[in-house]
Amino acid sequence: MSATLSEFDKEQIIDTLLQHQYFKMPDGRQLYEASESELQSFICSTIDDLDTFCSL
Repeated sequence: MSATLSEFDKEQIIDTLLQHQYFKMPDGRQLYEASESELQSFICSTIDDLDTFCSL
């Protein structure tokens, strides 16, 4: 069973970004300062192999 984006919360997205060596948002904010939708957009635009987070 594949997970959908709605099953992941902000902490899981941040954890995944940290594992991929992303520590801040492109505008310099800390990851925890961004909204969940901003994090989703960032993760989908920067990490290619994350179908779990970025499926349409």
